[in-house]
Amino acid sequence: MQWYSRDTRLLPAQGLPLLVLDFCLQQQLDCHRLLRGTRLFLDDVLQHNPAVTPEQLQRLLDNALQLLRSDDTPFLLGQRLLPGHHGSTSQALALAPNLYGALELLTELQPLLTPLLTPKFCMDEHYGYLYWLDSCGAGKLESTLVEMYTVAIIAFSRRQQGQHLPWEVSFRHSKPAHIEQYWVHIGEQLQFDQPCNLLRIPRQQLFNNWQDSGITARLARQQAQQQLQQLPACHSLLETVYRLIMEALSSPDQGRPLQLEGLAQNMGLSPATLKRHLKKHGTHFQQQLDLVRLHRALYLFHSRRLSTDAVARELGFHDSAGLRRSFKRWTGTTPSHLLTLWAPAD
Repeated sequence: MQWYSRDTRLLPAQGLPLLVLDFCLQQQLDCHRLLRGTRLFLDDVLQHNPAVTPEQLQRLLDNALQLLRSDDTPFLLGQRLLPGHHGSTSQALALAPNLYGALELLTELQPLLTPLLTPKFCMDEHYGYLYWLDSCGAGKLESTLVEMYTVAIIAFSRRQQGQHLPWEVSFRHSKPAHIEQYWVHIGEQLQFDQPCNLLRIPRQQLFNNWQDSGITARLARQQAQQQLQQLPACHSLLETVYRLIMEALSSPDQGRPLQLEGLAQNMGLSPATLKRHLKKHGTHFQQQLDLVRLHRALYLFHSRRLSTDAVARELGFHDSAGLRRSFKRWTGTTPSHLLTLWAPAD
């Protein structure tokens, strides 16, 4: 299999699903109500460690949120997520020499550490950026998952470095009525209604030494990579679609936008089959194409400082006016206005 989907048996039940179960049972939740609709049973999880699908994990999380009904649940869960309890994978993350090494591992070992979201990491001369993609069609859970893993990154890096780091956070969803939990667990450098879910940190913070990487760290990473290779697939369907569209947009000979038929051919599928896969994940080709175009535009505007005309050509638009109209549809604002919000600090 080239990718995993929302119904692929991928995750050991005694990993992330058991962490969620343990947290909820400590809150005195009824186990039967918590597991309703998941096709999981506590005794089976504890005794046999069955493989769990992303869809089952999402249902478990949704049940937990509905039953707990607390604004701080995503933040409290997030505190527990990294390095997690994934054997050598968690050990490798805990032994990372610095934040750069940890984020590199997070992206490499994504199916084991963050199976429902895909982290993407990049740098420019000023900052390191980590942004999140939906892996398996999270739907209404996506904003909660982003909050959970944003808290996980911030809490983990704070523990490793022994102090708060100057993270800046952007969320796609709207500002909540009560923001106190965000200030406590994330900090006050955050924005809502932004074009993507993003963490940003000054570049120099990525290389502050946490510890010396010795033989134990190298062995843990090798074992984690072996664990990764034992999975049915190392990338989700949606991440594969994103990557192939990004490669098409970034290639020097691209002269026209990628079409559904071309993408399906690259994936070894018929267009109708790819449409069905995307629909099962709550999306469609044009939505994925727009997402990649937006992210590529942000990179070209912000990190490469290209003009609107140049970005339009890179993305296959006929002219800059077409890009501006699309950018306004994607983000609700213009490129010039958005980039003033993301300008490097003095």
